[in-house]
Amino acid sequence: MQVDALVAAPDPLAAADIRRELERGHFRVVVATSGAEALAMQRREMPDLIVLDLTQPDMDGLDVCRRMRTQTEAPLVIVTARSADLDRVLALELGADDYLTVPYDSEELMARVRAALRRADPRAFADSGDRSLKFNGLTISRDAHVLMVGEREIPLTPMEARLLWTLAKSAGHVLTSEDLLLEVWGYPVGVRTRTLDVHIGRLRKKLDEDGRNPRYIVTVPRVGYKFQPAN
Repeated sequence: MQVDALVAAPDPLAAADIRRELERGHFRVVVATSGAEALAMQRREMPDLIVLDLTQPDMDGLDVCRRMRTQTEAPLVIVTARSADLDRVLALELGADDYLTVPYDSEELMARVRAALRRADPRAFADSGDRSLKFNGLTISRDAHVLMVGEREIPLTPMEARLLWTLAKSAGHVLTSEDLLLEVWGYPVGVRTRTLDVHIGRLRKKLDEDGRNPRYIVTVPRVGYKFQPAN
């Protein structure tokens, strides 16, 4: 199946490299060379995938990311020379699905792209068994992107919902970081990313968790995380 992809990169060589790799994967690619052009193309073309460089000539790439996420739920992968942890965290907070810094391997780029597309496919969220889980006032839905705390409804992003469901369905059991990255994001073993830590932080904030003494999502040092129902 041919998939439309928008590449927003002002550097012509970088854009050409990304375009070439995507076209090898049978994507139909359009390229934007500025933030404004990328936003216009996104509205016009409605691509199934967006690859965005944070360095744009007319506006901050993080603002482009934020504005795109209000218009589309298409997978959005950041590919940039900006390697600061703050940029990475902000991009993920604003809704980016992944963050890849240059230099990078072309095979890794395509692996990240394919993983993002798999996660965006509603069938990837399918699971057998119960459609909701209840824990002492918490109701976690498999299908709806909301968390119920008593009568209060807390919206979740698709990836937050998938991560929380994965943790909750194994309540009481430790899940390694590698297992979570594989099951939730589709990353192969060995990929180094802070995506999991950022999303855990976002879930804890929505659960009003104290990071030093969490009630629900417990860190198991050097191993991973565990969901434990509160008493």
